[in-house]
Amino acid sequence: MSNFEKLQRRIAAGETILMDGGMGSEIERRGMISSTTWSGGPMLTHPELVKDIHQEYIEAGAEIIITNTFATGRDMLEVGGIEHKVAEANKLGMEAAVQARKTTGTEDSVVIAASVSTMRPKAHAEVPVPYEKALDTYREQLGELAKGGPDVVVGEMLVRISDTLAVIDAAAELELPVWVGLSLVWDGKGLYLGIQDRHGNESLQDAMDAIKDKDVAAVFIMHTPVDDTGPGLEIVSKNWAGTFGAYAHFPRSVSPSSLPDAIEPQQYLNYAKVWKESGARIIGGCCGTRPDHIRTLRDWLSGS
Repeated sequence: MSNFEKLQRRIAAGETILMDGGMGSEIERRGMISSTTWSGGPMLTHPELVKDIHQEYIEAGAEIIITNTFATGRDMLEVGGIEHKVAEANKLGMEAAVQARKTTGTEDSVVIAASVSTMRPKAHAEVPVPYEKALDTYREQLGELAKGGPDVVVGEMLVRISDTLAVIDAAAELELPVWVGLSLVWDGKGLYLGIQDRHGNESLQDAMDAIKDKDVAAVFIMHTPVDDTGPGLEIVSKNWAGTFGAYAHFPRSVSPSSLPDAIEPQQYLNYAKVWKESGARIIGGCCGTRPDHIRTLRDWLSGS
C-alpha cells in the first residue's frame, strides 16, 4: 500500500493529519532567499538547506511535506534568467524531500506533495492567465517532478480558476492524485481568490463550483491569513463532500531569527482547533509558521 493510500485510510477513519510549515519563509529567515525567484533560486544553490528544513518539519511531527518547488516553474525561473534550469530545480526539489524522508526513517509513512503554484504574476489575481499557458507550464514542471516519485500533487496559492483547472488537468494526465490550495482575500463583502489584498472577480464560491465535478483528493484554504481561513473553510464545507484542510499564513519576522514570530505557536494552535472543529482533516501552515508551530500542533493532536 502506498503512503498516499495509507493517508487516505487514516482520513477516512476520522484522523486529522499534520502537514509541514513554511518553507520559503524559513529559507528567507536563514538569509538565502532570492530577490527574483523567491525560493526557486535557493533550490538550485542550497539544496542541503532545503533538505534540512524538510527534516526539521518531519522531526517536529509533520506527516506530509511539500516540495520546495513553489517557485521552480518556468514562469517563475525566467524572472531570474534561469528558465533553462527547470528540470534541474525540480529534480533537486524532489531529491531534497526524498532524502529528508530517508534520513528520518519515515519512507513508509511521510507523504511527499509535489508543489506547483499559481502562475505569474502571482500577487495579481486580477491579471488573467490563459488556461492553455498555465497547462503547458504545469505539464512541464509536473513532468519533471513525477520522475522523482511524489505521492500527490498540490497546487499552492491558486488565485485564478484557470490556474486551478490547469493544475488539476496536468496532474490527471500523469495519473497523480491532486490537492487544490485556494488563496483568499476578504474585501469587506466576500471572499475572493487572491493574495496580498488583491483579487479579481472570482469568488471562493465560483472556484468551488468550477471544481465540483473534478477528481480532486482534497481542497485547502492555503496561503490565506489566519483570520480569513476559518470563514473560507465554512464555504468549502458546504460545497465539498470530500477531504479539506487548512494551511494558513501570517506576517512573520524575517531577521534576525531570534525575533519573535508574529503569531506564537500557541496562538496558531487556537486557530487550528477551530479549523479542526469545522471539519479540516489536514492542517499545517505556510509563510510565518516554523517547526515550533508544527511541534505544538503535533503535541495537541497526539494528546501530549
